[in-house]
Amino acid sequence: MKAKNFGMSRLLGSTALVATFMIATVPMAHAQDTSNQAQPVSIAAGNLRAAIDQVAEQFGLQLIVQGDLGGLNSGAVSANLSAPEALHVLLAGSGYQFEFVTEDSVKISPVAAGAPAVEGAVVLPDVVVTATRSRRSLSTMSPSVVVIGRDQIEAQSAKSSDITNVIRNSVPGFMFDDQSLIASTETFRGRDVQVLVDGVSRNTPLRNSSRILSMIDIQQVESIEVIPGSNALNGDGATGATINIITKTGEAGKNTFVVDGHVKSYTDDIGESFSPSLTLSGSGGVGKVDWAASVTGSKTGNAYDGYGNQVPSDAMLGQGGFDNAEDLNLFGKTGVTLAEGHRVFLSTEVVRFRQDIEYNPDLTTDPVSVDYDNPYRAQPLEDESQYFTAGYEYDLGKIGTGDLKLFYNDSYKQAARADYHASYNPALVALASSGSTEDPLGQSVIEAVKYGIKLSTDTSLDMAYDGLTLTWGGDLTFDDVKYRTVSDRDIGAPMEQDGKAIFAQLSAPVTDYVDLSGGVRYETYDLTVKDFTRPNYMRYVGGVGTAYIGAAAFTGGNTTYNAVTYNASAVVHWTDQIDTSFSYSEGFSVPDVGAYTRRAGISGVSMNFADIDVDASKVKTYEIAARFTGQDFRTTGAVYMSTNERGDNFDSSTNSLSQEKERILGAELTGEYDISEDTYIGALASYVEGRYDTNEDGDLDSWLPNNRIPSPFRFTGYVDSHVWDDLNLRFDGTYTAGRNKIKTAKIKPSLVFNLSGNYPVLGGTARFGIENILDTSYENPAATALRGYSVAGHGRAVTIGFRREF
Repeated sequence: MKAKNFGMSRLLGSTALVATFMIATVPMAHAQDTSNQAQPVSIAAGNLRAAIDQVAEQFGLQLIVQGDLGGLNSGAVSANLSAPEALHVLLAGSGYQFEFVTEDSVKISPVAAGAPAVEGAVVLPDVVVTATRSRRSLSTMSPSVVVIGRDQIEAQSAKSSDITNVIRNSVPGFMFDDQSLIASTETFRGRDVQVLVDGVSRNTPLRNSSRILSMIDIQQVESIEVIPGSNALNGDGATGATINIITKTGEAGKNTFVVDGHVKSYTDDIGESFSPSLTLSGSGGVGKVDWAASVTGSKTGNAYDGYGNQVPSDAMLGQGGFDNAEDLNLFGKTGVTLAEGHRVFLSTEVVRFRQDIEYNPDLTTDPVSVDYDNPYRAQPLEDESQYFTAGYEYDLGKIGTGDLKLFYNDSYKQAARADYHASYNPALVALASSGSTEDPLGQSVIEAVKYGIKLSTDTSLDMAYDGLTLTWGGDLTFDDVKYRTVSDRDIGAPMEQDGKAIFAQLSAPVTDYVDLSGGVRYETYDLTVKDFTRPNYMRYVGGVGTAYIGAAAFTGGNTTYNAVTYNASAVVHWTDQIDTSFSYSEGFSVPDVGAYTRRAGISGVSMNFADIDVDASKVKTYEIAARFTGQDFRTTGAVYMSTNERGDNFDSSTNSLSQEKERILGAELTGEYDISEDTYIGALASYVEGRYDTNEDGDLDSWLPNNRIPSPFRFTGYVDSHVWDDLNLRFDGTYTAGRNKIKTAKIKPSLVFNLSGNYPVLGGTARFGIENILDTSYENPAATALRGYSVAGHGRAVTIGFRREF
């Protein structure tokens, strides 16, 4: 069966690549003959990159884009123009220029240092951020806020299609991932991350599965907004950062279709690790209707570490991984413009993921390894989730502009069976009828339904003060979470939660040099935790099943908790090149109640919800940040402190829910320098460390555990260069420092180098990526921190792909 599966993988991958390259050989119709001939060019005002793509398609040109055009807009164009004339009009004032490197290849690059501005140029709008519930210019926000555009996403996708890698390589403060599906140690500034997709939260706080970013298909993403620090404008969960994934939206008259395929293999065993992926996508519109859609299918083989050994499929005990898996992601979005300023839309995403694990892990080795003598015989790991959003975007004149969104999220996340281990997994669910027999369907499932409505409106108050804007709105949400076994037995208390919130935010320029913003949000939750019978547990003693813990009844209850959060910021524009910001923000999170109730009646854990002290943990973030943008040098820096009087830690070693005082300090730095017109170097650096009060006496007496801060320091350096004009190469290296604060659980440092490249050919773009070039053997700090035993990082993997747009 194993050989058959591998054969199918190879067949699928080979077929995908052959089909892709056959399509790619469709000739570009006489590009060299037509680029200099005037043609009727009609381009609506809108996204600059989309406009340039339209010119390239019309004149049969291949594009080489240096830099990131994401977020820039262009005006309408309607005239008889040649390709150079059309590009000149579109790029005027954008800070970008074009150059024909061949008769049918055009390079778009930032204007060189000291180059004169184009005469009559019009300055294009700033990049706009929407995660703040309003359309705010990036220039009016903290320099620590980052928007990752589509060009950056495509360039970095050459080596990895994992969206977390794109974020980590673009933003300091985002910790190294554990290379599994759970990603629960993917902290930002030592705290939790709230993930939004088009402004709608994907988090499930009552029972956090953390399987969020890893399930988002990067092919459907237009841009990524990252707002570091605590934030409550979109509800609970953003104590470390808010990450808003903006999906693609079509434009009428700009119909494009894309074929994107790649294969990936680890060099330790190319055949057994062969992993193909194919995406078909498109966007566009007709008349008042716009659309965007994509379908991605992939299949993965084995993964290998830097020691040359196969990586365990479930090194994290139930959380699974990306190897030996099948993944299908469907995305669609359509909108109708009813009138100017009024549009309705509907979007959907469907995820189907399945990992077929062959062997259990061996936890007795260092690092953890594959136990080939212990085959996995339980149900596969699965994720079956679907997300729907309907919205109405409006312009109501003096009332304001904004949107109303209705959403429905339905997720089914089935964990793998974790093998018995006396230290790390000492109890397994037993059959109700036999306390000494393991339930063959005892692995856990989290079923979460979340739906609600979000209203956001920007109202101009120019009559009171020029530029003053009031952003206001509210949310109504409902969460229903069930924590069960595959056999449909509750292993945690079923929970329901109703949430209501209102918010108001004022922002205004104060002279040409200062932008001020501040606001307040009130949120209240009604939580219902239902009664349930916690199942009986068994264990193995000398390989023989033995009854361990009897079933017990848990008494549920109700509670209401609320939070009032504030934020304020001032951005000072000292010169055209120097900005600084001073900000204060508050966010909050709630404890993972589901994890606690699962252990009801064990080691002193209460059997009554009334005995559990559940309250929102409010986090306050103080930040000072600065930005310098010169002709050939760009840098940002930030220092911050985040504090809270009540934490939300669950200590699995003591089965206790702790809500203690915490303080985290950190600093971040980014920099880029243009060595030449074709080459630039850059770096990201971050430091974070924190302490907390373990005995509630008010003193911060202990360091935060490793699962909160796996590494206190991370540095990434990179060089990006265009070689021979067309070939774009990027080399980067990341150093992750060790952590010795927890004497009994020290984390080792690591250093990994990567290489990626893009080259325009056959009317599309060929790309390659090499992760861990030196095949370095290292310890994954995040995975090791989570479980407390050594987990090896992945070894050298090579990705080869091709993308063609029609």
